[in-house]
Amino acid sequence: MPLNHNDQLHIIRDLLQDHLTDCAGSPSECAQIERLAAHLLENGEVHEEVRTILTNINEYSHTGSSHENLNEHISNHLPHLESWIDTIQTHHPY
Repeated sequence: MPLNHNDQLHIIRDLLQDHLTDCAGSPSECAQIERLAAHLLENGEVHEEVRTILTNINEYSHTGSSHENLNEHISNHLPHLESWIDTIQTHHPY
């Protein structure tokens, strides 16, 4: 069964929440976030405000997937992570 856009947003939100909580992540998580964000940017059903942050999430995850020190990259983006998570939850709650 394919994932709909809400399912995909919840996966992104959950992975970003893990990054926020643990201040750690993996390159494969970043690559998964990047793929999902890129796919969702093409989806017209996603709320416009969420589409705006998906561009930033895509850049964050693209850079993070090959960053020398991923944990530092995540730490540098903690305020953004919290904001992105809040925006996704506001417009696409469970």
